[in-house]
Amino acid sequence: MKIVLAKEIGFCSGVKNSVNLTKTVLKTDKKRIYMLGPIVHNLQVIEMLQKEGVKIVDSIEEIPEGSTVITRAHGVSPSILQEALTKKLNIIDTTCPYVKKAQEIAKYLNEEDYLVIIFGDKRHPEISNMLDIIHNNALMVDNIAEIREIKFQKKIGLLSQTTKNFSNFRELSSNLLDKTEELRIFNTICKATIKRQKNARELAKVVDIMLVIGGKESANTSRLVEICRQQGVKTYHLETKGQLEYTWFHPEDRVGITSGTSTPDWSINEIVEQLEKWQV
Repeated sequence: MKIVLAKEIGFCSGVKNSVNLTKTVLKTDKKRIYMLGPIVHNLQVIEMLQKEGVKIVDSIEEIPEGSTVITRAHGVSPSILQEALTKKLNIIDTTCPYVKKAQEIAKYLNEEDYLVIIFGDKRHPEISNMLDIIHNNALMVDNIAEIREIKFQKKIGLLSQTTKNFSNFRELSSNLLDKTEELRIFNTICKATIKRQKNARELAKVVDIMLVIGGKESANTSRLVEICRQQGVKTYHLETKGQLEYTWFHPEDRVGITSGTSTPDWSINEIVEQLEKWQV
């Protein structure tokens, strides 16, 4: 059995920055550090930070006045920020730079009276925060059928959730051309996500099995699973080595491994080490 790792694997720069910021803050006062929801969609990372002293809460109301609140990499809405300031909380903003850029673009398009169309999942925290910034003045789409239902508009601005499938975004973009006099398209899918999707697609074509390591709630990890399966290769989505099954593999298999952008190196290493024990 041969193990082949994707070129792009482990934490992306945005997640690495968010986790490092949190660790730095934890060195100051572990008793008063709160996180507003999971900083990233990876259970192993969250459990690690909780063991180091972070307390996870769902709302600002749960945080004592004067404490430190760490926002998640997916961004934070203006209304929640205002709540935190009113309560005199020390705010540590770990929002990914790509997410911040997408928020700025959405705000600009809304202020310039474009019909703002967002390719994304309304339930995802990144999108719910973006919608709060522009007062929900946007149309959410997730497939071409929804694009076809749009009536002709004078001005349309299109952007994407940072973790969506780039190929799908490109296809959606072309279907908007006859819907408006003026179309502005902003590719807000993060570069790390695009590279990782490309690497996963290429690797899936030359292996017998793909393992995609990452949180079950992670949008970018789910995209990688989807892309690998589209190549016709048997693909497994797992978070830890405990989810590996010996019966998945054969001695002659080439096993490709990729991961979501919030997957820590130690999770990947544990899975690789287990596979190496099974190698013939």
